[in-house]
Amino acid sequence: MANNYNITGANESFTDFRIFNISNIDLNKNIIAKGKWHTLLYITGGDGVLKIDFDEHIALKNKIFYIEKYRKTNWIKLNSIEGIMVQFTDAFYNLIYTGNPKIKSDQTLLGDFPPFVKLEPDEESEWIGLMNIIRKEYIRLGENSKEVICLSLKILMMFFRRKAFIKGKLMITDRKKQLLNEFRKALNNKFSELKTSKEFAQLLNISPNYLNAICKDIYNKTVSEIIQERIMLEAKRLLSHTGLSVSEISYKLGFKDNSYFGRYFKKATGLPPEKFRVINYKVKNV
Repeated sequence: MANNYNITGANESFTDFRIFNISNIDLNKNIIAKGKWHTLLYITGGDGVLKIDFDEHIALKNKIFYIEKYRKTNWIKLNSIEGIMVQFTDAFYNLIYTGNPKIKSDQTLLGDFPPFVKLEPDEESEWIGLMNIIRKEYIRLGENSKEVICLSLKILMMFFRRKAFIKGKLMITDRKKQLLNEFRKALNNKFSELKTSKEFAQLLNISPNYLNAICKDIYNKTVSEIIQERIMLEAKRLLSHTGLSVSEISYKLGFKDNSYFGRYFKKATGLPPEKFRVINYKVKNV
């Protein structure tokens, strides 16, 4: 399938969307898209090892990766990898508004998804068909091409979500999904300000016990564990990819006491922040 695509990358008419044939680009240069870009990666041939933040994943044919904006990515291994990479911003995803709470704005992009799903043979044609629609509209840029691409992208993300929930056997009511999405969005925006389940529950206008019960039911984790994971992910990113001092990172993450941040970090990782940085510092990738 990948050989059907003759895509070089950026179309000047698009500032918030782009599509690549991944066999034609330097993946480590292009996929580390800082800041605003979400990435859908459809592997159609070859194999490799893709590192997302601090976890490594094997990339094989018919795996679909969704990489949320702000995540650090790097290819550890590439072996004749082929496929399609689509990158888009919240603004492009929001180009078409729908009142349906399942697909409106960028809420579809939020959730505790697995980093990839594996397509079954009978699902390939759906993805190939939608990718072909996106490719053709991107190249020819006719009337309403951006809207057609946006709608096709929403369908792909709904396919990914559905596959992800099936994989995890998650049967969640719409109300619980909405609360989980709101919690995840609040956590991503306010993890440096709010540190307790009580604070997030107040923000969502629900009780701490109810928020904790939902998280335990769906994720098998407490709210406190999820908050800690998000804080630690950001701490690891800052230690590995910036030149900020430990004190500066502590302040940036909302810790008033630098020594407490050190204990907090060591309890979670088994290493003090300084030692973690020595092992993982990669400022050249910034």
